[in-house]
Amino acid sequence: MARPPLDPEPVAAWMQANPMRLRELLREEDPDDAEDSPAADPAVRAHLRFAAEGLRAGIAPELADRIAGMADDLDEWFDADAEVFESQIERARGAIALEEHLLYGADGETEPAIHAALERRMRLGAWSRLFLRCLESRLGPEYDGLAESALQWSKDHERDLAAAILHMHHRQLTAMERVTGHPATEEERDQSSQLAAVTGHVRQTIAAAAYALEAR
Repeated sequence: MARPPLDPEPVAAWMQANPMRLRELLREEDPDDAEDSPAADPAVRAHLRFAAEGLRAGIAPELADRIAGMADDLDEWFDADAEVFESQIERARGAIALEEHLLYGADGETEPAIHAALERRMRLGAWSRLFLRCLESRLGPEYDGLAESALQWSKDHERDLAAAILHMHHRQLTAMERVTGHPATEEERDQSSQLAAVTGHVRQTIAAAAYALEAR
């Protein structure tokens, strides 16, 4: 069987085996430790840079040179694409407002936790779009449209992503409670939920890129 252009499994394995590298990237993105949220923008950027480094473990040799240095250049790409990011956020806010209206009605109050989760999903989606646009650019003109194809695949697999995030969250809590010997606090549960969301979205982004490459 021919090797796929991108295999997500070796990428995930590399990421799991290199937690210290992720910590280094987190420190680079937030050197003053100003953010305590695992899903804050600096943390998401660090996770995506980490994923870009991990791509080398799963991408086909004939494409490896094209993505060389992508992790180092992602921050510059993110900054250059700031307008795209902000326009995506504005469009997504409208969708969130509609979703909350359908859930709670015109006069209903949105649950803060649900609103925060929707906001988080919105920003993670916008960051993933920028990552995929960068990957498409790196691969060259013959891969035009890859980002949109990957994003459509992600949209079609939103339920799978939600299930993966929930599973990851519960697994993290179980491991934490085993170590501490007590039930997780509300803050610990929130932190775990945020981390699971970021990790799940990053892995989904890699899987979507793999699908888009294979479908070409």
